Amino acid sequence: MRKLQFIGVDCWSRPVYKDERGKLWKDTNLGRGIPNFCSVVNDEFEGEPDMPIEGEYEIVQKMEE
Repeated sequence: MRKLQFIGVDCWSRPVYKDERGKLWKDTNLGRGIPNFCSVVNDEFEGEPDMPIEGEYEIVQKMEE
Protein backbone atom coordinates (compact mmCIF):
# COMPACT_ATOMS: atom_id res chain seq x y z
CA MET A 1 0.00 0.00 0.00
CA ARG A 2 1.37 3.40 -0.98
CA LYS A 3 1.60 5.99 1.79
CA LEU A 4 1.13 9.52 0.45
CA GLN A 5 2.33 12.68 2.13
CA PHE A 6 1.29 16.17 1.01
CA ILE A 7 4.28 18.28 -0.08
CA GLY A 8 2.75 21.32 -1.75
CA VAL A 9 0.57 22.77 -4.51
CA ASP A 10 1.74 23.20 -8.11
CA CYS A 11 1.18 26.28 -10.31
CA TRP A 12 -2.18 24.84 -11.53
CA SER A 13 -3.49 24.51 -7.93
CA ARG A 14 -3.07 20.71 -7.94
CA PRO A 15 -2.04 19.20 -4.57
CA VAL A 16 1.20 17.23 -4.91
CA TYR A 17 1.97 14.19 -2.76
CA LYS A 18 5.06 12.02 -2.40
CA ASP A 19 4.98 8.30 -1.61
CA GLU A 20 7.45 6.36 0.55
CA ARG A 21 9.61 5.64 -2.52
CA GLY A 22 9.87 9.32 -3.45
CA LYS A 23 7.46 9.11 -6.41
CA LEU A 24 5.22 12.14 -6.94
CA TRP A 25 1.42 12.03 -7.33
CA LYS A 26 -1.01 14.84 -8.18
CA ASP A 27 -4.64 15.15 -7.18
CA THR A 28 -6.37 16.29 -10.36
CA ASN A 29 -9.53 17.05 -8.33
CA LEU A 30 -7.65 20.04 -6.86
CA GLY A 31 -8.07 18.79 -3.30
CA ARG A 32 -11.87 18.70 -3.50
CA GLY A 33 -13.91 15.61 -2.70
CA ILE A 34 -12.37 12.20 -3.39
CA PRO A 35 -8.77 12.54 -4.64
CA ASN A 36 -7.98 11.48 -8.19
CA PHE A 37 -4.26 10.71 -8.03
CA CYS A 38 -2.10 10.54 -11.15
CA SER A 39 1.62 9.98 -11.54
CA VAL A 40 3.69 12.94 -12.73
CA VAL A 41 5.61 13.17 -16.03
CA ASN A 42 9.36 12.98 -15.34
CA ASP A 43 8.52 12.93 -11.62
CA GLU A 44 8.90 16.74 -11.52
CA PHE A 45 6.92 18.90 -9.09
CA GLU A 46 5.52 21.08 -11.91
CA GLY A 47 5.20 18.12 -14.33
CA GLU A 48 1.91 17.22 -16.00
CA PRO A 49 -0.35 14.51 -14.51
CA ASP A 50 0.10 11.20 -16.33
CA MET A 51 -1.27 7.77 -15.39
CA PRO A 52 -3.87 7.10 -12.66
CA ILE A 53 -2.69 5.52 -9.43
CA GLU A 54 -3.16 1.76 -9.23
CA GLY A 55 -3.73 -0.28 -6.12
CA GLU A 56 -4.40 0.88 -2.61
CA TYR A 57 -3.06 4.02 -1.01
CA GLU A 58 -3.27 5.80 2.33
CA ILE A 59 -2.92 9.54 2.83
CA VAL A 60 -0.68 9.91 5.90
CA GLN A 61 -0.52 13.70 5.71
CA LYS A 62 -3.32 15.67 4.06
CA MET A 63 -3.38 19.13 2.54
CA GLU A 64 -4.58 21.71 5.06
CA GLU A 65 -7.92 23.19 4.01
